[in-house]
This record gives sequence, structure tokens and C-alpha cells, in this order.
Amino acid sequence: MSYSRFHKTASFTVVFLFLLLVMHGQSWAGTEADQIQKRVVQTIEIGQQTQKKEDEWAGKKAELMARYRSLKANQDYLEKLKLKTERALSSQKARLAEFERKIKESARIREELQSYLESVVAQLEEFIKKDTPFLLKERDARLASIKETLALPDKPAAEKYRRAMEALQIEAEYGRSVEVYQDTIDLNGQSVLMDIMRLGRLSLFCQTPDGRMVGHYDRSAGRWVSLPSKYRREINNAVDMARRQRTIDLVRLPIGRISIP
Repeated sequence: MSYSRFHKTASFTVVFLFLLLVMHGQSWAGTEADQIQKRVVQTIEIGQQTQKKEDEWAGKKAELMARYRSLKANQDYLEKLKLKTERALSSQKARLAEFERKIKESARIREELQSYLESVVAQLEEFIKKDTPFLLKERDARLASIKETLALPDKPAAEKYRRAMEALQIEAEYGRSVEVYQDTIDLNGQSVLMDIMRLGRLSLFCQTPDGRMVGHYDRSAGRWVSLPSKYRREINNAVDMARRQRTIDLVRLPIGRISIP
């Protein structure tokens, strides 16, 4: 083979190889571009999906934060309400304990007051038995009524106390007053209707309605006795004064010896 032909053959081979290389390079470049484009598309899609998820998470996060703040505010409110309720409950328990204490104290006072009033009435009854015998029916009826009131458990303690103190007040007033009333008494072994004059608790005098017979209660003897006629005028005058039928004046009455029952 000549040099010229060899040179042409070699040149053709180089060109052919170059063309092959170019063609192979173009084919390889196209394949790599497709892959890169595919990767870019995938990356974009992934980014879009990621952005979408981030947006969803941001919305969810905002919702959760709003809910958290609401729950936190509600928790703070409930804690304040719980504290307020606990204080109110503690105050209610204290008031309830005080109320129960007052109930027990009131029951104790009622029991002591009941015992005290029963003792007062018993002493008053004994005093009346030993006292001069005036207005016995009235005084006995008052005592019986008070005893009945004391025996009633549903009667208020204040009412029982009022009735007992009222009886004591009435008995005390007898010692500072003068009155005339009619009663049947046992005089000289006979039942006689007499005008009875009570001179406080000092003495009791009596006279018949016509004023002809007079007498007095002998405390030491424990009975009614007649008085001599010399006392008739003085007793008649004293009875008229007690009835406000005569002006007040000095009278001489047979008081006798004073004895303390």
C-alpha cells in the first residue's frame, strides 16, 4: 500500500472514530440530560410535597398552638375557680362547724335553763305554801300553767323563761301592793264569805260584807281568827282606803308579831 493511500485510509478511520465518538457522546449526553431532568422534576415534586407538608404542618401547628393557648387559659381559669371553690368550701365548713357548735351550745343552755326554771318554779311553789294564804286559787293555777309549759318540749326556751320570770314578778309585786277581794274562808270553824284585805305580805285582814265581823290571819297559828269589835272601825276604814272609797289616812291595825316564813 502506498503512503498516500495509507494516509487516506488512516484519515477515514480517524473521522469514522470521531463520528462514532461524537455520536456516542451525543447519545450519552442525551441520556444524562434526561436523568438530570427527571431528577430535577423529582426534586421539584419532592420540594412541592415537602412545602405542602410544611404548609399543612404550619396550619396544624397554628391550630395546636391556638388550642394549647385556649386549654392553658381554661386551665388557669379552672385553677382560679378551684382555689375560689376551695376557699368557699373551707369557709362553709368553718361556718357549718360554728353552726354545729352553736346548736350544741344552745342545746346545753336549753337543758341548763330547763333545769334552772324547774328549780325556780319548785322554790316558788314551796314559798307560796309557806306564805300567807291569799289568792291561792289564782296563784296555784299560775303555777300549774307554768309547769305545763315547762313540760312541753316544743315550747321555745324564751317562752318558758318569760312565764317563770313573769310569775316571780307578780309574786314580787304582791309585797308592794294593797288589794281587797272576796273569798270564802274558815273562820271559827265555819266557812264564811269575807272581804279579804291584803296588806302587802305583811298581814291579811277580813271583814264580812256588812262590816260587822272582822278578823285577821294568824301566821303563827296558821289560821283565821276573829278580832275584837274595837278593831272593826279601823279595819273598815282600811278596807275603804284600799278600795279607793276613802282618802288615805292613818289607821291602827293589829299587825301582831312579824314572822319570816
